[in-house]
Amino acid sequence: MQRQAKSKIPVLLYQYEGPERNIGFTLSPLYLNEEMHEIRQEDRLFIYDEDFKHIRPAIHRVFPLTDPQSGEELQVFDPCWDNPMVKEVWPGILAELEQVEVVEPELRVFLDSLTTWIRNVLASADGIEVTGNL
Repeated sequence: MQRQAKSKIPVLLYQYEGPERNIGFTLSPLYLNEEMHEIRQEDRLFIYDEDFKHIRPAIHRVFPLTDPQSGEELQVFDPCWDNPMVKEVWPGILAELEQVEVVEPELRVFLDSLTTWIRNVLASADGIEVTGNL
């Protein structure tokens, strides 16, 4: 019997060159009715902290938010835990990421890859959850 390869969370890289397992953030589709949707590893996206710094300001600006599942108010972005962000907050984040002035073409490719991933996820999900592992 042949072993199937274990699925992995895709990684979006810009400048990070450290060890494979390090501090960063996983972006996952957010479904308010979780029983209806299975989220596979390959549906997620991992960004190392060193590269996440380029998108952190846009994400920080949308807080405080209300957790759509618990109703709890999230005062600030939590780099150690889950940050569920509904679809309605993402257009502002996307607009800000698209307006970032870049000197290095590689940063624009990184940001464009991220905004494309976000748009693709939001086409079917209720939002995106950003989870830090700090």
